[in-house]
Amino acid sequence: MSSSPSFSNGENRLPMAIMVSCVILVMGYLYFGFGYSTGYMFERSTLWSNMRQGYRMEKGEWAFGYFVPPVVVVLLWVTRKRFAGIPIRPSYLGLVLLAFGCFIYFGGYKANEKYVGYFAGQILVAGFILWFLGIEFFKRAFWLWVLFGLTWPLVFLIEPIASPLQLLMTKLTEVYLKVTGVDVIRSGTSLYSPPSEAVPAGDRFSLGIAVACSGLRSLFALGMVSLLYGYLSLKKSWHRLLLAVSAVPFAIFGNFVRMLLLYYGTIWASKDFAIGTDDHPSAFHTGAGIAVFIVALICMLVLVEVLNGGFKSLKRKRVRSRVVGVKEEVTADEKPEDSTPE
Repeated sequence: MSSSPSFSNGENRLPMAIMVSCVILVMGYLYFGFGYSTGYMFERSTLWSNMRQGYRMEKGEWAFGYFVPPVVVVLLWVTRKRFAGIPIRPSYLGLVLLAFGCFIYFGGYKANEKYVGYFAGQILVAGFILWFLGIEFFKRAFWLWVLFGLTWPLVFLIEPIASPLQLLMTKLTEVYLKVTGVDVIRSGTSLYSPPSEAVPAGDRFSLGIAVACSGLRSLFALGMVSLLYGYLSLKKSWHRLLLAVSAVPFAIFGNFVRMLLLYYGTIWASKDFAIGTDDHPSAFHTGAGIAVFIVALICMLVLVEVLNGGFKSLKRKRVRSRVVGVKEEVTADEKPEDSTPE
């Protein structure tokens, strides 16, 4: 067996073909052919049907899970040079993990609990990598394996995360408005202007922090982006972990900016312009939702730049941009003026 996991190496084609065939047969049977409980009814279906149900639940909060496996495959191919010097040394630890994963999977099947089946699937993937490619290859591909974990629709996380995020977003917006001198009344997760003699409560502005405005959708999606971006742009594991964890405060900050946009849009224009209705949100409301990702991505870009080069790298970029601007001005001044013969 070759000492290099290169996919173009002829000696590795047969082992790779066997590995891929085993993965397809085992995972295909367990998730597409093996009867499993839906978790809500005692009718038998496949675990894949449960996953699709999870992708559709809660307004598609986990719909990005469809794209995670192909993204992982593409990343593995794009960064294949990172694995070129790793010797392929199959580890029997993979067989232990495969046996453990099958045991967990069967336990989830008997307990009618699909999330146990999802956890077993993640363990089985790790077992296959260790069995066929070895420990060193798994260490190098660890973050791809973590990214693959976002395939499983962990819908049970939505409720315990959504409520605290709603309250946090409401309090942050309330504190900002009071600090800037705006009178505001908070009722649960709603903010509205106080009443006066001629104006009823909520006439100037009224903001309801729904689940969609809490940062939940952006949090899951940004978690995937942070893992992907960290794998491509960062080299140290603790840097990648920090970027992944930072997705939480970045999502919160992005949604805070969104709430401010909706508030000022209501004050400067109107509620119909800034928010619209529940069934038909306004274009400004949709744009404010996009701003969440723009703000969070900018924060990620800055953090990655700092992790790669420190704060001095940001100063160097600012100085470099100024120097380029000065050179362009000098070049423009030195150009001779066009002259026409008399």
